[in-house]
Amino acid sequence: MNNKSPFGLNEWLLYLQDRKFPVGSDSIAKLKKQIKTPDETLDRMQKNIASEPLLAFAILNQANTMVEYKRNDIKSPIHAASMIGMTGIGKVFDVLEPVTIQSKNGAHAAFLREVQISYEAAAIAKRWAIEKKISHIDDVYWITFFRDVTRWLLWFHAHDEMEQVTQKIRRGSSASQAEAAVLGCRIDELTVALFKYWKVPTVIIESFLTDQIPTAEELQSIARLTHTPDQLPGFAEDKRITILMNGPLILAYCATRVAQEANIVGWGSKNLPFFYRVVAAILHIRLGDAVQLTHFATTEAAREVKHLGKPSLAAHLLSPILFTRSSAQAGTVKRVAANPLNQLQSKLKGITDSKQRATLAMKAMLTLFKGSSSAVLILHHNKADEKLRPILQFGFDTDILRRVRWNSPSSVISKLNTKRVAVHFDNAKLNAMSKDMPEGTDKLFEGTQDLFLASSPIDEANTYIYWLFGQTQLNREQFDTFKKIIKLADQ
Repeated sequence: MNNKSPFGLNEWLLYLQDRKFPVGSDSIAKLKKQIKTPDETLDRMQKNIASEPLLAFAILNQANTMVEYKRNDIKSPIHAASMIGMTGIGKVFDVLEPVTIQSKNGAHAAFLREVQISYEAAAIAKRWAIEKKISHIDDVYWITFFRDVTRWLLWFHAHDEMEQVTQKIRRGSSASQAEAAVLGCRIDELTVALFKYWKVPTVIIESFLTDQIPTAEELQSIARLTHTPDQLPGFAEDKRITILMNGPLILAYCATRVAQEANIVGWGSKNLPFFYRVVAAILHIRLGDAVQLTHFATTEAAREVKHLGKPSLAAHLLSPILFTRSSAQAGTVKRVAANPLNQLQSKLKGITDSKQRATLAMKAMLTLFKGSSSAVLILHHNKADEKLRPILQFGFDTDILRRVRWNSPSSVISKLNTKRVAVHFDNAKLNAMSKDMPEGTDKLFEGTQDLFLASSPIDEANTYIYWLFGQTQLNREQFDTFKKIIKLADQ
């Protein structure tokens, strides 16, 4: 793509549709050996197939392409392997790419994390299906698990763009708004197009279509059936909503949304109670039981899934120390948690309000720079009215801050408002650039030797500008720490 990121549905479709699926080199080598072994059976190959998500996905697609006159879609990769046999399995190597997954590689780590989120979503959907006593519970599990294959591949092949999407969601944008702004299309619509190209089972594609799952308005109607936490939900009067509530695809859809929301925003997300109400209505159980079932499912996923791409959702529900399995591990966790950066990261979990996140960042700066700085200022710039104003400060005389003409011409502030940037001014540079700062800020610099400045865009219209005033000379390592704090608050 000439080093230019794709934008829009057609460009992303062209970018991803012919890319091979990344599968562990060892698993591919083992599978090739198993196929060539005369006395090998499919039973002994199942573990290898199930351990590689995209290998299982490729086999599932191959089966639905090869097997004619089937009554229903083949949804389980193990069933798919038995249907196409050794010959059919041998054909999937053309779409696989051997890779050695490295946890230090950001794209690889993100890929593992997304796969694990899908496992968690599948475990939640399965637990709900068991409670609802529907048939073909395993089908619900695999439909839910494979729904997000496109998301896995986007994190693997377009890591930076997906980071931008995640940051926008954490700042309060909806998923569809964030995806449209960064990718130029919604991931769901890209998924449907790719799944049709790959010949994915129709039932998985249908889990994205409003013919089979509720619209936003219909979800609201379902949620309203759960009136109070202590009473059983009512029944829907609308025939279509009743049909949707009794189908398996709504469980896959809701489980995916819950797992993603809990992982990206945290268990404290304001959107999760809405989905708990929807699930309570679907399963016809009390709201508290819906919450308990969901949390229990995450503990099942934590026990069963061996991928280490991220801390499990079950761990997020508990103290990290409680989740460790030995006293030695617990001691390690305690030592790590004592680091102010780790403490900041922990405190930021579940907080989506930008000003709250900036407040925590300011407190971390005052702790980490104690002895070197006791003055931090955070400004807010709004592009709609082109106004700049202080929103948080520590260590300044408020009368001096009020006298600063923040909206007077300033080339430094203009640069900070146009893009994400961090600058370190030593004492000499600080004196030289004071004329390019808003009128009156020279009074703030009295007694200041060094100044750290950084901009942090909150969304397209708003930017925070962080100032850290050094009472002593500040070094490169401290500048890196300053940038790390802002990056944590920015995510």
